[in-house]
Amino acid sequence: MHKNTKMENYGRKIIDYIFGKRSNGSRISYEREQKVQADSDRSDIRVFETGVSAQRHGNIRQSSRTAEEAECNRLIGIAKKHGLYIDKADWNKFGTQRMIPTGESVVFLSKDASVFTKMKSPFSKAPLKQTHPEDIIYEHLIHNMLFPNTRYRFIGISEDIKGIRIVLQQKNISAMFRVPTQQMIDDYLRNNLGLSKEDKYFYGNEYLAITDISNLSDNVLCDEDGRLYFIDPIIRLKRPALEVWNYLYNSRCI
Repeated sequence: MHKNTKMENYGRKIIDYIFGKRSNGSRISYEREQKVQADSDRSDIRVFETGVSAQRHGNIRQSSRTAEEAECNRLIGIAKKHGLYIDKADWNKFGTQRMIPTGESVVFLSKDASVFTKMKSPFSKAPLKQTHPEDIIYEHLIHNMLFPNTRYRFIGISEDIKGIRIVLQQKNISAMFRVPTQQMIDDYLRNNLGLSKEDKYFYGNEYLAITDISNLSDNVLCDEDGRLYFIDPIIRLKRPALEVWNYLYNSRCI
């Protein structure tokens, strides 16, 4: 009897080891995939970083109108030089314009309804996001690190009467899933992202804070397995965007 118990315990240890190894292997594989995707996303905007001093992203940062105009002109100039500039006259090639009241983007839906193209105005919610000019080319990268299943693909730079537009694409999942409960959203932000509730509207940490994530809107969706999809939350940066990106890269991909 004692021998059988020992064998059972040994067998259980072997099973636990195998499943533990598989679980750990899956986690490592996921982190590697995250790293590859993060590197790929960063490479899409690498041309806009060329020749930029690291000191530019330090603690002393300007957010004046002059600084905004200078950064917008810099990005537009680089986009035109490298074939990444999209003329406003060409916006319709991305599909049918949707009357979505984002207050931040002009949105087009592709002909097959599979992809949204968003012409984002990076300064439209600047007071809420506390946006600095040097952060705007990195904002979508931070979204991708936090919410990889709704990642943005960088397409280029455009402009209209409201100024510069960051052109991004995102898969359309709005018709596929349901709206989760607020408890599911809160649990995800706490347990998966490690954020704490700061007030009625924001979850955050020392690097960033997230809002516009109520289940009263369709900005967060849920599939039948309980996976959450954060479509377009507002991310407030508490530190320079590049510093936040490096923090997320080192904590979520390594």
